[in-house]
Amino acid sequence: MLCTLCAAVFVAACSGSTSATPNGADGANGDGSAGSGSNGSSTSDGGATGPSGSTAADGGASCTTCARDWSRYPAVAELDGVNELWVMSDVHGDYQALTTLLSGAGVISGVPATPAQVAWSAGHAVLVVVGDVIDKGPDAPDAIRLLIALQSAAVAAGGNVVVTMGNHEAEFLADPTNSKADASGGLDPELTTIGYTPADTAAGDNDIGKFIRDMPVAARVDDWFFVHAGKTDGKSVAQLATDLQSGIDSGGFGDTVLSSSDSLLEYKLSSGNWWDATGNAQTLLTQWTTALGVKHLVMGHQPGAVTFADSSSRAQDQMIQKYGALLFLIDTGMSSGVDDTGGALLHVTNAGEASEAFQEVMPNGTAHSL
Repeated sequence: MLCTLCAAVFVAACSGSTSATPNGADGANGDGSAGSGSNGSSTSDGGATGPSGSTAADGGASCTTCARDWSRYPAVAELDGVNELWVMSDVHGDYQALTTLLSGAGVISGVPATPAQVAWSAGHAVLVVVGDVIDKGPDAPDAIRLLIALQSAAVAAGGNVVVTMGNHEAEFLADPTNSKADASGGLDPELTTIGYTPADTAAGDNDIGKFIRDMPVAARVDDWFFVHAGKTDGKSVAQLATDLQSGIDSGGFGDTVLSSSDSLLEYKLSSGNWWDATGNAQTLLTQWTTALGVKHLVMGHQPGAVTFADSSSRAQDQMIQKYGALLFLIDTGMSSGVDDTGGALLHVTNAGEASEAFQEVMPNGTAHSL
């Protein structure tokens, strides 16, 4: 597969920090020899990284004030030439639900006893996780570590894993002791249990922190676009990337580009369905997807019931597509800290082709067309 932009973001470009190369490009090993970066992997100090850009090298420096290298780690990951997609969102710290779902769908082989033992079994497919891996419990550190291990395993098999940022990740980076992270089911007490501090994690001083800081804010995979709260305001990929870069450079992860109530990570449908802003959802969604160069817009963030302007509705925790598959809502309340449904995966085959098809796949492996 060809990646037109590196699928990583927010890595500090500091002296001594590890480097990443664009997806599919060759990098350099820490000893100066040539290294191979396949489907978003990179090499530094002899360590490989997964396609969302989190580093696995020894001794890499980190800091919270360094400028981001946006040419190396753009805000929007882009992948082309992908035939098969698996998509989920809002893991919210539930390692057991995550592994059971991925195993039941055949994305991984069995349920690993530890994150490092995960085995990718989806071949050349791409798995996209649309934000909110953390908070609400019960085990966000292991959920993150599983995704880190799965990235390396997927790349080795010719596949890819892209994990985009959710509002919970951005809020943690902006304030690592915010009320969500510091709650009884939040990330902070779970970090403390494994000997990490929230501040060091948010600064990228450990594996979990690096992974969160490196997340792209959104992703385009062929003619599919993924962003946590869905609201792209009719901007192109380039416009979104420019706005995100400018905002984060000037205001950090707490900048309004991520944190405002109508942002692409935070917008809640309790404020009204953003696709109904003009009174013609079909036209608005067509304009917005066209601006992005895609045919489908996929969001998480919202497990609750939704009523559409045509009086149809989305039941709580239901995966649904609307407006001729222009819009997909895929947050199914999987975590035991949310609605404890066990979740579901969106499975796309023949992506971008006339024969493209999509199904919802349940933890027991059963599937039905959307």
